[in-house]
Amino acid sequence: MRVLHVAPSIARSYGGPTRSLAGYVAAALGEGADVTVVAPSASDADMAEFEMLVGPDRVRTFSSVGRHAFTISLPLVRWVASEAHAFDVVHVHGLFNPVSDLSCAAAIHSDRPVVLRPFGTLSRYTFTHRRRTLKKLWLAAVNGKNLRGAAALHFTTAEERDEAKWHGVTIGERAHVVPPPWLESPSREARSSDRNHSRPQVAFIGRVNPIKNLEALIDAWPLVLESLPAAELVIAGPRDDSYARMLMSRAASIGAHISFRGFLGGDAKAELLASAAAFVLPSHHENFGIAALEAVAAGVPVVLSPHVQLKSFVEEHRLGRVTDTAPQLLAKAVLDVLDDETLRARVRSEGSRLVSANFGIPAIGPRLSAMYLDAVEHQQRKSNSRRL
Repeated sequence: MRVLHVAPSIARSYGGPTRSLAGYVAAALGEGADVTVVAPSASDADMAEFEMLVGPDRVRTFSSVGRHAFTISLPLVRWVASEAHAFDVVHVHGLFNPVSDLSCAAAIHSDRPVVLRPFGTLSRYTFTHRRRTLKKLWLAAVNGKNLRGAAALHFTTAEERDEAKWHGVTIGERAHVVPPPWLESPSREARSSDRNHSRPQVAFIGRVNPIKNLEALIDAWPLVLESLPAAELVIAGPRDDSYARMLMSRAASIGAHISFRGFLGGDAKAELLASAAAFVLPSHHENFGIAALEAVAAGVPVVLSPHVQLKSFVEEHRLGRVTDTAPQLLAKAVLDVLDDETLRARVRSEGSRLVSANFGIPAIGPRLSAMYLDAVEHQQRKSNSRRL
């Protein structure tokens, strides 16, 4: 089977979506597929790290303009329009960005089986925060057709699938839940049992974006310090916008107990996880939680908001705490994890095994392959019905 992945970015700073894309590519390769990835232009460092995960000669990049959700690459869209016919399945990652949306429309127009992965963008949260009117208009004009025309809709959790239903789009048998496959880091894995208990370090790693609700974590931190005056909070992620500046200003009154490290990748991220006693992800919405999964695999217990959809895995296997993000409750959850040596020892010894067993390529690959086969069959039925 020939599979084309269309991605809005393969940049390391794009975070979980890039990491999960690499996982899906690796899982498809493991199932015997011939895989090509197309994406907007990327830096040499981003390309090198992505190819380290999926192998060389899998990625084609195209010139682009704009940034983030407003990146446009007309050469990429034109390539998809002309070459989609050569692939058995076109797997489009993302919604509400021009690269994904226009490529999806082009592939559907080419009568190819399209698997559309929304990235959690069909949630109510997405439509009640930032550019609400624009999203509704774009959904009506472009993405509604894409959602109806896709042969399969790819969700990473059952909760994400159920959240999408409020739009009124008929999902039915086209819905598939396939979590991101777990990939071991190509750099040194961070599994340390020698974390500093006298000065415990709590980490956040990810995009410094309003959806992450980091102000709640900063507001909770003085309450943590009341019980553990030496505790340190490390926030690692790209921080080049007004939200990050607001957080840094908010943290300044707390003093040296909160540090901002900027983007960390490879060994630098592994070293932070090796020294962390806990990982916190207090997001308003998270359709999976790759960063939290990385922490568990590194032996670090996690504190999650109820809106992080990895929560069921964490609760089922007792790998941390799920809590509301009011300052008192968030601080209590962090302190409970730091004080629970039994929990921390269990995550150190079992975290990596549980992540691999539940999300490793052997577990996810067959589900991904089954989704692709269903998409092909759905497209064939649709084509046959048009001929009658």
